[in-house]
Amino acid sequence: MTQDRPLLAVLEALKTCFPVVEEQQRLWQASLTDCRPLLASLRNLAEQLQAAQNLRFEDVPSLRAFPDLKERLRRKQLEAGDTVLDKLGENLAALLKVRDTVSSHVGQVLRIYEQHADAVGMDAVLQASVVSPSVADMLEWLQDIERHYRSSKVPEEKVPPVLNPLGRLAEHPSYAHGLGPDFGG
Repeated sequence: MTQDRPLLAVLEALKTCFPVVEEQQRLWQASLTDCRPLLASLRNLAEQLQAAQNLRFEDVPSLRAFPDLKERLRRKQLEAGDTVLDKLGENLAALLKVRDTVSSHVGQVLRIYEQHADAVGMDAVLQASVVSPSVADMLEWLQDIERHYRSSKVPEEKVPPVLNPLGRLAEHPSYAHGLGPDFGG
């Protein structure tokens, strides 16, 4: 029985890790789903900003009565963009947290395995049963899962404030380009 303790410790770590990974995947998907309408909204705001910039308000007779309309409209659009960017930043933080949580749990399982690897032995690690895959397979799956999250293109920092009154989309061409065809360069 003492010979089985190291294997049981590894199996218990695996048993604990997989539900955590499953829950984190649900959170990941929910955050990505929440981003889609926000990105569409940001794209629409960028198009509106560009259209308003190209419009000569003074050439439209009904708009001449509102000399500061162009600037007020621009300010409102920029404020709306900041709101959307804040929400995207929250989703980005959630994605980073998922990535880090998965990495932490997988790392913990691998550390437990490494502590007990010699005592467990290669035969026990490679042995699968009708009801359970081998420990080696499960460890490989966890490494693949972690690699998936690590290789996902999640920026390491908050979304920059490209749509605030102090900044301009044109000053951030890489973001402007991602908002739609022919926007900002």
